[in-house]
Amino acid sequence: MPSSRRRLKRGMTIIEVMFAIVILSGVMLAMSRFGQAFTRAARNAANLAVASDLATARIETIRAHPVYGTLVSTFDDKVETATDSTANPAMTGHDEYTRRTDVATTTSAITEYATVTVTVSSPLLAKPVTKTVVIAAFR
Repeated sequence: MPSSRRRLKRGMTIIEVMFAIVILSGVMLAMSRFGQAFTRAARNAANLAVASDLATARIETIRAHPVYGTLVSTFDDKVETATDSTANPAMTGHDEYTRRTDVATTTSAITEYATVTVTVSSPLLAKPVTKTVVIAAFR
């Protein structure tokens, strides 16, 4: 008799197998959604990093400009794309991005400085990336 009991207890019933399949299906569906969300987040982070790098490169170029008095005439209200051969620094390989530079000077009896704002936009970004720097006039 004990040997027949062992034979009956071997394996799983069809109900147990069905429950295991349902649980496994739910886990796989959740993992699929997580994978999609992770991929989307990684792509968005990469696009933000590119936009931030393009803005930072432009600000560093402006900071290195040797003549403070020509900052506005050289850089104000400039819009650049990857196809623009005068983009400084070049934006080659970043066809979807547009970089806009605005320079505003503030002069008072005591101080004079320029506020430089660089905005990088793209259809790949939820909102544009903006970086601002203040450059003081040293005389």
